[in-house]
Amino acid sequence: MSNARFDSRIKDLKQALLPLMQLVCKITGLETAFVTYIDPILARQQVAVVVGNGEIGVVEGSEIDWQDSMCRLLFNDEHWQDNEIKQHYPLSAGAALGMNTFFAVPVQHQEKIIGTVCGASTRDQHLTSAQHEQLQLIAEAVSWTLAQWQRLVKLQQRLQFTRQRLQLAYQDRDSLKALAERDPLTGLLNRRGFADFWQRCTEVDTDQKQIAVIALDFDNFKQLNDNFGHQAGDEALQALGAILQQHTRDYDFAARLGGDEFMLVLPGCQRQEAQDVANRIQQSYQASPFGDKHGISIGIAVTGQGAHDDLLLLADKALYQAKNSGRGHIVCRTLRA
Repeated sequence: MSNARFDSRIKDLKQALLPLMQLVCKITGLETAFVTYIDPILARQQVAVVVGNGEIGVVEGSEIDWQDSMCRLLFNDEHWQDNEIKQHYPLSAGAALGMNTFFAVPVQHQEKIIGTVCGASTRDQHLTSAQHEQLQLIAEAVSWTLAQWQRLVKLQQRLQFTRQRLQLAYQDRDSLKALAERDPLTGLLNRRGFADFWQRCTEVDTDQKQIAVIALDFDNFKQLNDNFGHQAGDEALQALGAILQQHTRDYDFAARLGGDEFMLVLPGCQRQEAQDVANRIQQSYQASPFGDKHGISIGIAVTGQGAHDDLLLLADKALYQAKNSGRGHIVCRTLRA
């Protein structure tokens, strides 16, 4: 049920209760009459409908814990009315609202109390047993309407709970997807995540967009692991991952494809800009604690305006050429349309 339909149904139920509350005021002579709904699960009491002149500050839609309810206080004392509220219950919510006289008649449905018919006044007024009988009849008349109210409230609560569960499920799904696409060591995209981003990147304005791809890996990474241990190797990978993130724009994406193989994609980037980025990455790594132990080789591939299908392969070839040229080299190649 949509919120609009729920609100419409509740409004209809309120309209059905209003004449009955006006009748309560006429029977008792009290200036305020109202119906409450009791939520047994949340142990709270809500004011459903109010009729009155405003002297008693009972507000439609207001809620109170059942523990603090005036109705509960009377029921526990086995009373249905009290005309000395301020003296008998000085710390109660009723006294705080200025009540001196208050009555509560339970509304039952299928032998369960689901709410109350109440009245209140700032004056000292005693109600008779005949009036009590009339109020009990009104409570019976209220019963069906309040039961429908209870059904709607429970339905709305279940709907809200289901929506919350769905929202959490979507969040879990997105979190799992993000985890599945991320390298846990560096926080960069993994091969799967890279493939997804690459496809989306090349599908947008393929004929117009220039793209630069930077392929990187370590020089003699195995030797680093052998000489200093795998912990040092992991720290070196993390250091390079952090440097790549430092030198990327919001719409660039970097990935660790596996081992010491990294890839950085720069949409809308021209040849000289890509070379400048590669130089900054290499300088940052050389300045890191691992820069004196080994270097990184970098291959760059840049498109003109044209297809990108062979760009990744060209970046790998440029990287291979850089590694064959010696430690810490950068090679840049352009893919022609």
